Amino acid sequence: MPKLFNLDKHLDSDEKIIRFFRPSRKAYILQYIFWILLFLIAIYLDIISATKADTNLFILWKFIEYICWLAIIISIIMLIRLEYRIFSRRYALTNERIMYSNGIFSEIFKSAQYNYISDIEFEQSFWDKIMNTGTLKIHTVGTDEYQIRYRKVSEPLDIKKTINDIQGAHLPKRRKR
Repeated sequence: MPKLFNLDKHLDSDEKIIRFFRPSRKAYILQYIFWILLFLIAIYLDIISATKADTNLFILWKFIEYICWLAIIISIIMLIRLEYRIFSRRYALTNERIMYSNGIFSEIFKSAQYNYISDIEFEQSFWDKIMNTGTLKIHTVGTDEYQIRYRKVSEPLDIKKTINDIQGAHLPKRRKR
């Protein structure tokens, strides 16, 4: 993958990526099915309306043809939008911090050191439970709202556990009395 689309350019000299991930396509499967079905139905109805154009209901079939073309264009745009949403979001856990990057043409980058993470919020809808996907919201010290959000990731509990394990290794050891 070209350096333009990965997180290596944000790494410090001795920093290593432990886990790289993106939003999961499984989380969006119902949207993919809907837009692909709309696309196929619109093509089918467009073919039918083209064959019926010479009947006495010409205006109705022309109207259906225009609606079909509109549905085809919208479904293509929405499928491209879904792919853009998945491809443009990049998440990583390194040995020093968590990272978030969003964008292809422009970029929003966020990171947080493990010792500044105060809480990890976990969200999983019924569909997410079935698909083993979910959203993690990472809160950092000094902020009221989440700082970084890992949306629709596969195996979110494993990612949460990995963050907790690394965070535990970065916390200073308490002295026993």
